[in-house]
Amino acid sequence: MQEYNVTIEIDEDGNIRAETKGMKGEVCVDELDAILKGLEGEQSTKNKPEFYEKNVKIVQKVKNRT
Repeated sequence: MQEYNVTIEIDEDGNIRAETKGMKGEVCVDELDAILKGLEGEQSTKNKPEFYEKNVKIVQKVKNRT
């Protein structure tokens, strides 16, 4: 089972740094938006390489050998 994490750090000046792990694509942005909803102030975003990957579901078909 894959694990998903969100790490949030708040420094002494009140700046917030949030990072997701285990999520790919837009889902990480959606999750952070939900968590950080209502916060005001200047925001900047830096996407990790995982952002550009797609969640792929692998389905294996097995032929019946009868």
